[in-house]
Amino acid sequence: MQFKLVKHEIFNILQNAINFTSSKNINTILQNVYISAENGKINIKTNSIISGFCATIDANVESEGETTVVCKKLLDIIKELPDNSIIDFSFDGSRLKIISGKASFSLATMSPEMFPSMTEITPEYTLKLKSADLLDIIEKTLFCVANNAAKIEFTGLHFKVYGNKLELHSADFQRIATATITLSDEQSDEFIINIPKKTVSDIYKMLSPEMDVEIYTDLKQLMIVSGNIKVFSRLIEKTVKSISSLFAVETPIEVTVNKNMVLDVLRKVMAIASEITHAVAISISSNSFTMYSLETEYGQGVDKIENIYHKGDDIDIVVNARLLHEILSHIDSNDVIFKITGRRNPISILPGSGNYKYLLVPLAVDRA
Repeated sequence: MQFKLVKHEIFNILQNAINFTSSKNINTILQNVYISAENGKINIKTNSIISGFCATIDANVESEGETTVVCKKLLDIIKELPDNSIIDFSFDGSRLKIISGKASFSLATMSPEMFPSMTEITPEYTLKLKSADLLDIIEKTLFCVANNAAKIEFTGLHFKVYGNKLELHSADFQRIATATITLSDEQSDEFIINIPKKTVSDIYKMLSPEMDVEIYTDLKQLMIVSGNIKVFSRLIEKTVKSISSLFAVETPIEVTVNKNMVLDVLRKVMAIASEITHAVAISISSNSFTMYSLETEYGQGVDKIENIYHKGDDIDIVVNARLLHEILSHIDSNDVIFKITGRRNPISILPGSGNYKYLLVPLAVDRA
């Protein structure tokens, strides 16, 4: 096997491919990248069993063949080569040789016969949309997916398709996120899938905003195609039911305030809040939005925003400042709306404009 590539043609591909390897697995072949050269194309594949990556590159193939090498070592080598350098790859049956300028490397290989094949799916549902739209709603919801949970359904991002809508939902017991986009075409079937958090995170890093993306699923597996790249993943077969219905409650108390002002006040008060609970109290009255840190061994802090829009009764409510800060950091409108039903009930947090929203569960403590 022998072929030549310019650095940028393979470097970006390997940067994405390595996310789909499994360095902790006893099976070392899952640390490897599969490389084949045939019919004027280079095929790059990685596989962690849970998810897999596949890309093709047009190239001048001098001789055909296939092999696998440790993905991280190959990426580390190519990363250090000069930009726009031409790289000569050749495989002699036992070693993959890499030559660029005066530098040369020889990597140990493993048989491609040991490399697990991608599981083909027969899609029951398909969806096509713009990557920029998908990236936007992933960014607004992925951070609320639980990292570790007793219930596996909370460790994925839910994709719900109905009519001409795509909704993404996530939850981690303390907060919920939901975001919606309008699709260009009406979908004939309604479906919901739950994609593992790591898979969505890797897809988010991989997608280019300028490209379209196609989603195929049989409700057990997923294939995403964008340009010359394909990603495969197993799905979480359990879902969290009726997430969107949790927002459908009447909220007698409503506050609209400038988001950046809230973030500024929050950062100040967080500086002296408990490092364990991160608890801060929000006190809402007819014309002010006041934040307090609860009394700790370090002391207490307070700051206030005046001349707010307020409807309903006055109220005090205690929240996790770190979680609130993360939610506000993902809101891209000037104003933020807090809708509250009571001191112990979840708070709805909405942007002044936009098709996404959050729920935050208050802490079960009282302001000192």
